[in-house]
Amino acid sequence: MSTVTALLARLATEVHGDVEALGARVLVEIDAGLPELGRDPRVRELLVATVQGSLEGALVVLTGRAQDDVPLPPVAGELARRLAQQGVPVTVVLRAYRLGQSVFQQELIGRIAGSGLGTTEVGDAVRALTAVAFGYVDRVSEEMVAVHQAERDGWVRRRDAARLAMVDAVLAGRGGTVTEVEAALGHPVAGEHLAAVLWVDQDAPDPGRALERAVGDVGAALGCTRAPLVVAPDAVTSWAWYPGTGGPVTLPPGPVSVALGGPGRGLDGFRGAHRRARRVQEVVTAAAPAARLPVTTADDLGPLLLLDAGTDLLAARVAEILGDLAIDDEQHARLRDTLAAYLRGGGSLVAAAGELHLHKNTVQYRLRRAEEVRGRPLGDDRLDVEVALLACRILGATVLRPAG
Repeated sequence: MSTVTALLARLATEVHGDVEALGARVLVEIDAGLPELGRDPRVRELLVATVQGSLEGALVVLTGRAQDDVPLPPVAGELARRLAQQGVPVTVVLRAYRLGQSVFQQELIGRIAGSGLGTTEVGDAVRALTAVAFGYVDRVSEEMVAVHQAERDGWVRRRDAARLAMVDAVLAGRGGTVTEVEAALGHPVAGEHLAAVLWVDQDAPDPGRALERAVGDVGAALGCTRAPLVVAPDAVTSWAWYPGTGGPVTLPPGPVSVALGGPGRGLDGFRGAHRRARRVQEVVTAAAPAARLPVTTADDLGPLLLLDAGTDLLAARVAEILGDLAIDDEQHARLRDTLAAYLRGGGSLVAAAGELHLHKNTVQYRLRRAEEVRGRPLGDDRLDVEVALLACRILGATVLRPAG
C-alpha cells in the first residue's frame, strides 16, 4: 500500500469516529444555501439520514473499497422521491451534494495538511482525495437524479391523467360545482378564461417540447401573469385555458398550430370557449398547409365557424360564387384580396386603398377586373361573396381551383 493510500485510509477511520459532528457541519452549510430543504419535517429527517449515510459511504471508499461496491444509501433514494413529489427541482439535490462534498474535502484536506508529510506527498494526497470525492459524488448524484426523474415522471403522469379526467367530466357537463372543479384542477374557473387548442403534425420531431414552448409563447403574447391550465388529450395536442379575456396573439411560423376559441366565464364559458377552439382547429386542419396561419381565432373564421359542410361542398360553392376568381394563382389572389378589402371597408375605395397601400385608381381597376373575371358584378350576393373570399383566405387550395 502506498504512503498516500495508507494515509487516506487512516484519516477516513479517524473521521468515521466523529462522523456525526461532520454531518452537523454539512447540514449547517445546506441550511444556509438551501433553506427550502428544512421546511418539511419528513424531508428534514430524510436529509439528515442521507447526509450521514453519504459521508459514511465516502469514508468507506477512502479506506480502499471500490466505489461500485458502496451502494447508494437507501434513504437517499427516498429523499429524492419525496423531493420529486413536492416539485423540488433535481438541481437542488445536486447542489446539496456539492455543498456536502465541499465540507467533506475541507475536513480531510485539513487533516492531510497536519499529517506531517512532505509537500509533494501532501499534494498527491489532496489530488487522490479530490478524485475519490468527485467520483463518489458523481456516482451517487447520477443515481439520485435517476430516482428523482423516474418519480417525477410518474407523478406528472398521474397528475395529468387526473386533470384530464376532470376536464373531460367538466366538458361533458359533469364535475361538480365551481368550487369542486377548482379544487380538483388547481385552477380558477369562476372568472374569465381564454381557451386554446395547440397541435403539431404526427411526424413532428419532439412534439412535447414544441407544444410546451408554444403554450408559453401564447401566454407571453397574452400578457398572462398566471400559468394556464394545460392538459394533453394525446401526444400531439394540448388544450389550454388562459386567465383573462385575451388579446391579439402573433407568433412566428413553426411546427405548432394554435386555435383560439375566444373568452368565456365560469363553467359554461370554460366549455363554450373550448368548443369554439375545437371548431377552429377543425377548419384550420381542413385548410391547405400553405394557407394555415400560426394562430387562428374564432373571429378570424367569422361565419365559417358555423359551417358544417364538407370541404368538397364548400369548394363547389366557392367556385359557384366566385367563378374564375377562385383560381389558385398570384394574379387572382391579388384580385380577391382587393375585393375583400373593398367589402370590409363598406364599399369605400378610399378605405380599401388605405388598407392595401395602393392608389385609389389601382383599387378601382382591380375591382373592375375582378368583376370581369368573376363573370358578373356585385349585386345582392355581397354576403355570399364575402364568405367565399373568407373561405379562400382561410382554406387556400382546399377550396380554390388549380391554375391552368
